[in-house]
Amino acid sequence: MKIILAVDGSAYTTKAIDYVAANRGMFVDGQDLILVHVCPGIPGHVARHVSKDVVQDYYTEEQTKVIEPLKTLLADRGIANYKVDARHGHAAEEIIESATHNGAGLIVMGTHGHGLFGRALMGSVATKVVAESKVSVLLVK
Repeated sequence: MKIILAVDGSAYTTKAIDYVAANRGMFVDGQDLILVHVCPGIPGHVARHVSKDVVQDYYTEEQTKVIEPLKTLLADRGIANYKVDARHGHAAEEIIESATHNGAGLIVMGTHGHGLFGRALMGSVATKVVAESKVSVLLVK
């Protein structure tokens, strides 16, 4: 099975990776693990004033800041069988699109656990993924 592991470089990502590593039989061994990182998109009114190369360099730099430390973390946990799906745009939409595009059967993601009131005020990537995904979602708190 293909498993999407949504990552943003936060402590919640580390908790999700630790959970996946602790349950290797379910999430790692024999599975296709795909790390998905979504960099916020550059607004059109900004992007049209800079070259495509500048925009692409920005996305590459932002992705590297998150993914490179995670590669070390995954290696420390003995996880080497993964690929990276680097995207930009709205996080929830891109995570769901990655799951669809890759034919994933599960999305795993860390959550801040703000609760109902916090989600109402701030919104939540996890809430949107759970609500709109056609595949199962496992939230790690």
